[in-house]
Amino acid sequence: MGSRGPEAEDSANDIHVLVTGFGSFRDHAVNPSYLIASSLPPTLPSSSRPRVHIHPHPTPIDVAYKFVRATIPGLLFPTPEPAFDIVVNLGLATKRKFYALECLAHRDGYKSEDMAGQTAEGDRFWEGEYGAPEILETGFAGEDVLKRWKRGLTDEDVRLSSDAGRYLCDFIYYTGLVEYWRRDPEGHLPVVFLHVPGGNEEEDLERGRRVTLELIRALVDSRMAK
Repeated sequence: MGSRGPEAEDSANDIHVLVTGFGSFRDHAVNPSYLIASSLPPTLPSSSRPRVHIHPHPTPIDVAYKFVRATIPGLLFPTPEPAFDIVVNLGLATKRKFYALECLAHRDGYKSEDMAGQTAEGDRFWEGEYGAPEILETGFAGEDVLKRWKRGLTDEDVRLSSDAGRYLCDFIYYTGLVEYWRRDPEGHLPVVFLHVPGGNEEEDLERGRRVTLELIRALVDSRMAK
C-alpha cells in the first residue's frame, strides 16, 4: 500500500504510518502529544499481515505556523512519491476529557498567536498557490473508523469531531491534507488528527498510547476493507 517509509521494509505490502506530536505549549513545557507519539512501538502489535510500521517523528513539532508550513510538506513528500501510507498527527486539547478524531481542517481563520507570537490571519498562500478549498476532509470514513476504534477501546471515551480549533492543530492538519490534495484532488487523503486530553503522568501516557495504537489499527482495517 503506497510507498515505503524511511526505514527498510520487510514486504511491499507493509504499511508505514507517520505519527507526529507537538512541542511546548503554554503551561505545558513537555507536550503530552509528543510524549505519546515518541513512545509508540515500532510496529503495531498484531498477528496478521500486512505488518504496520510506526514512525514517530524524532522531534516535537514547533507550535508555530511558519515552522509547520516549512516542515510538513518535505516530511510527507521528500520525493514525488509520499513517504508514508498514513499520517497521524497528535495534539493537545486541554479542555477536553476525551479523545477526538478530527474529521476536517480549515484553510483560513488562524487569528490566534502561536508560540512565536505570530498569526496566519489573512494568509492566502494555499488559496493563491493551489486554489485549495476552504475545508479539506480526511479520506478515511469517520463513522467506520470510529466503530472499529471503539471495538478495541470499550473503556475509553473516543469520539469524532469537526472542530480542530483554528490553531496549530487545525493548521498542521490542513497542511498535511493539502499536500496530498494538490497532487491528486480526487485521490485518497490519508491524514488524520487526534486530539488527546492533558496529563503527563505515566498512566495518562499509557492510555494515550493504547488509544493511538487502536486508532492506527482502525485506520488500517477501515482502509483495507474498501
